[in-house]
Amino acid sequence: MSTVQNLSLVGRLTINLASLNNEGSEGNATQPRTATVVQGGQLYSVPVISGDMLKHWHAEHLSRIAQERDLPLSSNSNRRNPDPNRIKSELNDIKWVTKNIPESEGLSGSIKGTDRQPLETALYREVARGCVVTDAHGLLITEIAPKGEDGKDIFNASVAVARTSRVQVGFMVGVPSKSVTKHYFHTKFVSTRTGQQARESGSNEGQNIFTRPASSAEYAVVINVDLAGLGFDDALNDYVISEEERRKRQKAVLDALSYTLLSQPGANSSQQFPHVMDFIGAIVTSNNRLPAPTVSPLKEEYLEVLGDLVEIANTMNGGASIELQSVQGLNEAVKVLTEIGASL
Repeated sequence: MSTVQNLSLVGRLTINLASLNNEGSEGNATQPRTATVVQGGQLYSVPVISGDMLKHWHAEHLSRIAQERDLPLSSNSNRRNPDPNRIKSELNDIKWVTKNIPESEGLSGSIKGTDRQPLETALYREVARGCVVTDAHGLLITEIAPKGEDGKDIFNASVAVARTSRVQVGFMVGVPSKSVTKHYFHTKFVSTRTGQQARESGSNEGQNIFTRPASSAEYAVVINVDLAGLGFDDALNDYVISEEERRKRQKAVLDALSYTLLSQPGANSSQQFPHVMDFIGAIVTSNNRLPAPTVSPLKEEYLEVLGDLVEIANTMNGGASIELQSVQGLNEAVKVLTEIGASL
C-alpha cells in the first residue's frame, strides 16, 4: 500500500460567469456571497464560495463514485441528492441498530451516565466503517433513539460522538485583482406582458423582473485530505476496515476531489452553468503523520513559499517525506491525483 498519508491541494481555480453560492434575495435581486480579505495590507471585498458548499460538492461526487464502486453508504448518502445527516437515519431503525450495534441489545428507557459509554464506543466504530461519506466527511451524533413498529422509542440515549472530517476545505476566495461580480437584468417571457393575474393568484406566471449575479474570478483554493484517517476508529485508536477497503476508499476520495475541480453542482446551474477554465497550483503529499503544508493562493508568491516550506519540513524530518508537484492546468491536476490514487 502507498505510504501517502496526507495530501494538500492549493491553487487558483478560474471560473467565469457563475452564481454558485448566494446569500439569499432582497426584493427581486439575488445577493451574491462576498467576504472581506487582506492582501498586501489592504482590505478587499471579493466573491467567495463557502467551505460548506465545497464539502457538499465533494460529498455528492463521493456518493456517486461509491454507488458505482459498491462502497458502503448510509441510506441518506445513497441518494441522488445526499442528505448531510448521513448515518443518522439508521439510528432510528431498531433492526439496523440491533444488527450493527450489539451493545444495544436489551436496552430500554432512558440510558444515562456510564451506561452510555458502550453505545458511544460502538457509534465511533460505525461512523468509521458503515458509510464512506460519513467516514470521510465526519458527523456529530448527539442522540440514538431507535423506534419500534408503534413509532415509540425502544430506548433513548444522549451521546457525544464527533467524527472529525478527514476532508478539510477553506472558502474558495476570489483573488482581489482577478475577480468581479456583476448583476444581470432578467425577465420571464410570457405571451402577455401584464402581471395582474400572477399578482392576484400568486402563481408566479406573470412577466417577472429580477436581477441575478454572475461572478468571474480566479478563486484561491485550499484543501487538505487525511488519507490515513479513513477507516480509523478514533475511540479504539485502530482501523476497523481492511487494508483493501481503505485503499478503495482513499482512491474514491481522491477521485471525488478531481471531480470537484471539474464540476461544481451549485446554485443556478440550470441557467448559469459555470465556465471552469483552468487550475494552476500544487499538490503536496506526506508519507508520515506530518500534514502536507499549505499556503493561501491569495499570496502572489504562494508556490515559492510552499516549496520552501516543503524543503524545511523535510529537513526537520531528516528525509524526503513530503513531496510537492506543481500543476499547470486542470488536466495536470487530475492526472496527478489519479496517479496518486493508482499508487495506493
